Amino acid sequence: MEIAGESHRGYTRSRNEDRIDWDRRAGVVVLADGLGGLPFGCEAARLAVDTVIHIARAHHGADHTWLESGGDPADLIQLANRAVLSYTERDRRYEGMGTTLALLCAAPDEIAVAHVGDSRIYRLRGQQLERLTRDHTPVQRALEAGEISVEAARYAPERNMLERALGAVTRAEPDVTHLPRSTDDLFLLCSDGLSGHVDDETIRQILIDHAQSPLQERCHKLIEAALEHSGEDNVSVILVRC
Repeated sequence: MEIAGESHRGYTRSRNEDRIDWDRRAGVVVLADGLGGLPFGCEAARLAVDTVIHIARAHHGADHTWLESGGDPADLIQLANRAVLSYTERDRRYEGMGTTLALLCAAPDEIAVAHVGDSRIYRLRGQQLERLTRDHTPVQRALEAGEISVEAARYAPERNMLERALGAVTRAEPDVTHLPRSTDDLFLLCSDGLSGHVDDETIRQILIDHAQSPLQERCHKLIEAALEHSGEDNVSVILVRC
């Protein structure tokens, strides 16, 4: 696996509530976006990501990734949720904190992606960019029902409202998808600091236009695009070539 990532606070936020990390040997990549407007969103994101990486590192074989060793992405997300909830139970000052989570796990013959919230995972195959996740938001439901247009959804006042998040309920409800692994695929994990301000076609074009560049440079180009379009939010991206 080849992995690169970048996170930026943005131009107006006082702190970065996004968190990214990965472990190549375990074949696990994770991104979390602490919920803005709630207390200690950055702490919730840190707890979720650190829990995922710690468990993945501790429970994969010497010659096997975490997924290949029998790991279940849904279980990993439940444990991350439990870590956030346990923190609030120990110290009520942190009550109400929450985070999104996007997770990619690799095995030799498959990729598993899982998420809670509106942090997204995309796959670029050839010239085609496909979104692999569905935002857990009322705006997404309205869009699917044909009640609003894509353009209206982008600017809807409720676009940042979540129906699912870690720390919000005792048991998280992740969506999990298993895909055949292909060496031609490029995966993108991102917070809504990117997807909320840069449309999918622009994301696709940036990845294609810089196809010969190192992954780290392509991450930076995506961050730059988000900052140029808005800069009002934290923005984080991870690129994974399997």
